[in-house]
Amino acid sequence: MVRSDSAERHGTSPRKDFLIAERPGYLLHKAGLVLVEDVEKALGAVGMRIRYFFVLAALAGGPELSQQDLSRLLNLDPTTVVTVIDEMERNQHVERRRNPADRRRYNLILTESGREALATADRVATEVEENFFGALAGDEREALRKMLGVLMAGRWPASVCSD
Repeated sequence: MVRSDSAERHGTSPRKDFLIAERPGYLLHKAGLVLVEDVEKALGAVGMRIRYFFVLAALAGGPELSQQDLSRLLNLDPTTVVTVIDEMERNQHVERRRNPADRRRYNLILTESGREALATADRVATEVEENFFGALAGDEREALRKMLGVLMAGRWPASVCSD
């Protein structure tokens, strides 16, 4: 999906005197915002919001995550996570199960219906990402992913780390 906001897209590069565009942090932030906006719009076409997709994707992995884990992992307010999980439970995409090691916590388990919803959303998000990163060669994409992994090392919540 290509962004069609012609008012937003005038030239190919910012002016030389627009100094913030020289800052890698700003460029990374801006690129992330543009990508999230594009994915959000595409997911809307299949009736899903990006935070719902992120929760589905996070739950599809190996570790059993709690609502608190998701809040930290996705940088979402805990009340927002509760609202999303309540919606997912109503949609039968997730089950809450008591954590046997801590009866005060619930582990969130993706249902088969949740996996199907994730598969649909993942196809949509992948298409948008392919388009967004299309200007990069495959080895450049992999190098970017590895660099971001290096930058994120030591910054993940313990619930998704192996050590």
